[in-house]
Order: sequence, then C-alpha cells, then structure tokens
Amino acid sequence: MQDRISPSRLEQLRALISTGNEDLFYHWGEWNGKHGMRQEVLKLDRRECQLCKARGRFRRGTIVHHVKHLRDRPDLALSLYDPDTGERQLITVCKACHEAEHPESLRQTAAPKPPLTPERWD
Repeated sequence: MQDRISPSRLEQLRALISTGNEDLFYHWGEWNGKHGMRQEVLKLDRRECQLCKARGRFRRGTIVHHVKHLRDRPDLALSLYDPDTGERQLITVCKACHEAEHPESLRQTAAPKPPLTPERWD
C-alpha cells in the first residue's frame, strides 16, 4: 500500500487545486486504480462507515473521506495516517455521513417556480 504522494504528483495535484480541478485527482490510478489507495482503505475498513461505527451503528460505506480536506493538505492525499498526529487521514464513510462532513458540496437547487395558474378546489 502506497502511503505517500510522490513530489511530482504533489506538484500536479497542487496545480489541479489552483485551477479548481482537484476532482481530477479522484481518477488517478494511485487513488482509484485496482490497487489504489481508495480500494485499500475500503478493504481495511471492511466497507463499514467508520463514523456510524463510532456511534454504535452499522452502515455500508462506499466513500473514502479525506479527514483533512484535500485542498488544505494535498500532501496527505494518499496517506492513510497523518504523520504529524498519527491519526487516520483516510476513512470509509457512508453517503449520509459524507454529506454531513461536506454540506457545501450538496447540490443546491433553485426554489421551485410558482405554478402558471393557481390550482383551485371550489
């Protein structure tokens, strides 16, 4: 299991972040390949949401979450643990927990338009 991002890949990731294209990172082989970090974390956590598990519940996890946001700490993009604190940096979470961690990423929809004609039940 790779546990660090190479200096050249780190520079590429920083360039993606600076242009607002960090989502392209999630297509890299080191992250999403057959033996990529994402698969390793899912396997390690037995595909169980670690946040639900900490609350005594079981829910299937499908998302690998960067505890420290990718934009803030690109150097930890492929690190299972944060070397500064020793804490897990990548954990498996369910969709609901991931949305709770990143409410800014929820798709905002426009308010519904009023109906063309009011519905009346006289």
